[in-house]
Amino acid sequence: MLFSRFKLKSSTLIALVALYFTCVLNVAFYKKVWALHPFVGQPEDYFLLTVPFFVFFILNAVFQLIALPILHKVIIPLLLIISAAIGYQALFYDVHFSTDMLENVLQTTPAESVRMLTWQYLTWIVIFGVLPAILYIMTKIDYRTWWKEFAVRLGLIAFSGIVILAIAKGFYQDYASFVRNNKPVVSLLVPSNFISAGVNEIKRVREANRPYVQIGLDAKQDKPDEFQHLTVIVVGETTRAQNWGLNGYARQTTPKLAARGQEIINFNSVSSCGTSTAVSVPCMFSYLTKADYDGAKAQKMDNLLDVLQRAGVNIFWLENNSDCKGVCLRVPNETIQANQPTLKNYCTEGECLDTVMFSDIDKILEQAGKDGKDTVLILHTIGNHGPTYYERYTPEYRRFTPTCDTNQIQNCSNQELVNTYDNSILFIDHFLDTLIDKVSKRDDLESAVYYVSDHGESLGEDGIYLHGTPYAIAPIYQTRVPMIFWFSDKWKKNEGVDLDCLRHNAKTKSYSHDNLFSTVIGMMDMDLKTNVYQKELDILASCKKAHE
Repeated sequence: MLFSRFKLKSSTLIALVALYFTCVLNVAFYKKVWALHPFVGQPEDYFLLTVPFFVFFILNAVFQLIALPILHKVIIPLLLIISAAIGYQALFYDVHFSTDMLENVLQTTPAESVRMLTWQYLTWIVIFGVLPAILYIMTKIDYRTWWKEFAVRLGLIAFSGIVILAIAKGFYQDYASFVRNNKPVVSLLVPSNFISAGVNEIKRVREANRPYVQIGLDAKQDKPDEFQHLTVIVVGETTRAQNWGLNGYARQTTPKLAARGQEIINFNSVSSCGTSTAVSVPCMFSYLTKADYDGAKAQKMDNLLDVLQRAGVNIFWLENNSDCKGVCLRVPNETIQANQPTLKNYCTEGECLDTVMFSDIDKILEQAGKDGKDTVLILHTIGNHGPTYYERYTPEYRRFTPTCDTNQIQNCSNQELVNTYDNSILFIDHFLDTLIDKVSKRDDLESAVYYVSDHGESLGEDGIYLHGTPYAIAPIYQTRVPMIFWFSDKWKKNEGVDLDCLRHNAKTKSYSHDNLFSTVIGMMDMDLKTNVYQKELDILASCKKAHE
């Protein structure tokens, strides 16, 4: 066989693997460390010179433990391939592989996964992951007698420990200070990042077995009039506030909404709960605020939709993204089926333009209020989902050129990438404008449209692309999102909200996903004595007219 002539002592092979991880697969880690703490020759910089040695001896000690006979031929190759895949994302997109990122990966659809695959990415995995894995598998190991093997490994682990302790003794304060101030950087270190994320995910799954908690059992409607409510909540995807025309962006990427003038109440400063859909969507519908949010806990607790449905409100979730991340499990819901022949003009390789939802929306709007109940319709859109931003709009919205018509966005110029992203916002503007037109036709209802994106996006700033960066170090591009309100004439007349007050607050105050739960409770004529309503988080509460 090709590699059959390779024969190494186990200790030598393990050391070579540790060296490969240290010098090749962790380049992104060193790049970030040096960026956060440049070496300028000062005494406090000297610890940087020990970082590769620290990494090598930790990996060497760990691999000596896990490289068990037979099993190591499975474990080490898997670590090599996965590390190569994650290392590429870290090096070229600055993606940190944390527990939240693993959760996001596990919930990613095949259509989303395909769009992340490029020949460059696959070639990287083959060269830096698959080939080393094959070489490792084909290398014969010259094992010592069992007691010598045990003694040698124990000795190498002890030696590694001594070196690690020596480095710690000399530079403990420097390491402690650096890690304390830059905790998320460890999520770039392979293979510890995805192993740690996997362990944490197992803990999450185990925690998911906790008892289910119902909240808002005292929630009920307290309607002051006979009119039925229709509230449409549009959950955006990957739309960042910095490129939102209504926020004062240099380009008018929201011309149709802007043309509506004071009909649209735009909020200038809104923060997301997370930097990925898997975190933000469940969080924004949860009673828990970002400060208290825990994904496993939220999964076993009623959310906003459960509370409203129990109070007698008709709920419907229409899905045009990957899925509802567990939010719609207990309410009526429907997912757009991209493979339907009738939808071929809207859908490409498993993903559809958001306008595909309009036929379903028309049916829901037609029935709204007919049974004497209020309605909340949630539209989970695909918005600006990357990296294939060019697939998020139709040709007539390709107004900013040249564009980046590839999923290899790091190979496009920044201007091409921004042009493509801005074109997709133009299409979102079109979608929301058309939606408002449709909702406004039901002039017998007190209607409202509430749009907010789940998180933002990085477009190459500081070498960072896409989203999912740990929140603590995420750039503002990933955490600032657009948000707007629109109200029908009947809603404005009957709800007693001072809209000038609301417009002032929208321009001058900061809001977040934390506000959605109580704001919608207030909008739906719920009895505000319920214990799940938090007045301080209700955006409308401070602008309620005195007689209300």
